[in-house]
Amino acid sequence: MALSNGHNRSASGARWAYTMAVVTVALATSACGPQISVLGSYFPSWMACLAIGLVFTFVTHKVLSLAGVDPNVGPKGLVYVCLILLVTLTSWLVLFRR
Repeated sequence: MALSNGHNRSASGARWAYTMAVVTVALATSACGPQISVLGSYFPSWMACLAIGLVFTFVTHKVLSLAGVDPNVGPKGLVYVCLILLVTLTSWLVLFRR
């Protein structure tokens, strides 16, 4: 007779919760917003805006580093993530607002 312990049940529940979270995010973001054609393949517009935000933030970081201002920027993780978010959302509003 096999004994059942709570460990298997909690691991199974955690795996189910993780799977449901991934499915929910995938469904929520799969058909959002306008799509753009890139070499014949269609991509959601937020992907292009995120690429713009990442490139802009990378260039800004390099410019601040060359100017010697980057050591005074802090906290870096928060500042650069907020800059990515700001540029991404602004570019989406400017380029894809209807």
